[in-house]
Amino acid sequence: MNQPNNLPALVEKMEPEFAKALGNTVPSARFTRIAVTAIKSNPELSQLERASLFKAIMQSAQDGLVLDGKEAAVIPFKGKAQYIPMVAGLVKKMRQHTDFANLSHGIIYKGEVESGAFEYVKGDEETLTHRPMLWGDRGEPVGAYAIVTSKEGQKFRAVLTKADIEKRKNAGRAGGNGPWGSWTEEMWIKTAIKAVYKIAPNSGDQGGVLDQVFAHDEGEAVDHEPAPAAPVDDAPKQTRAATAVKAAAPQPAPEPEPEIEDADILPDPVEYDDEPPI
Repeated sequence: MNQPNNLPALVEKMEPEFAKALGNTVPSARFTRIAVTAIKSNPELSQLERASLFKAIMQSAQDGLVLDGKEAAVIPFKGKAQYIPMVAGLVKKMRQHTDFANLSHGIIYKGEVESGAFEYVKGDEETLTHRPMLWGDRGEPVGAYAIVTSKEGQKFRAVLTKADIEKRKNAGRAGGNGPWGSWTEEMWIKTAIKAVYKIAPNSGDQGGVLDQVFAHDEGEAVDHEPAPAAPVDDAPKQTRAATAVKAAAPQPAPEPEPEIEDADILPDPVEYDDEPPI
C-alpha cells in the first residue's frame, strides 16, 4: 500500500535519475526541490497512481522544465498523474532550441473583434494587430494566435478560431477533459503555438528537443498503464530523419537463445510498493 507521507522522500531519492535526464538544462537539486514542493502543496497528487506520478515527473526532467506551474505542471486525471508543459515552458524551449528570435501569442475576445481591437489581414502584406482590452467587458474568447519572428526578421503567424481549437481539442486523447477543463486559456494558446511551429521553418532544433516536448504534450490524457520511467541514455538524440533512416534499414536476424540445462530456481524478488520506478 502506498504511503503518501513517504512520497517527498522517494522523489528526493530519484535525484540522480533526474540529473541524467536533465543534463545541463536545470540543476538537479533545484528541479527536485521544486518537484517536492509541488507535491507537498497539492496533497491530491499523493493519492494518484504512484507509477504515473513518477513518470510525469521524469517527463518534466527529460524536457528540462520545472514543475512550478509556470513552465510545467502535474495534474490529476482519472486517478493518474498527467504531465503538461505550460506556455512559459514551450516559449523557453523554443528560445533555447530554435532559430526563432521572438515568440508572441494571445487570446482573442469577441469584444476585441467587434471593436476593431483585433485585426488580421492576409495577402501580399500580411499583418496582425492586437490591442488587448484590459478593462470592460471583452466578451467570450473566440480565438487564439501565435507569431514567431526568425533571427532574419521573417514573421510566421497562426490564427485559430474557436472552431479550429475545438476541433483539435476533441481530436486529442483527453477529448476536452483533463487540462482543457482547468487550464482552458493555457491550452488555447498552446494550440496556437503548436500550429505556428508546424509552419515556421526551423533548423536550430537538430536534437529534436521541441519534438520531444510536443510529443509529451500530445499525450494529453494518460489512458494506459504507464511504464516506470527508465534512466535516460546519455547518447545524443537523433533527428527525425536519422531515426527514420535507422528504422528503414534491414535489421539483423536475432541470434538463437542458448539452451539452459538444469537452471537453478531462484525465489521471486520482494517487491516494495514505496520504491520509485527507476
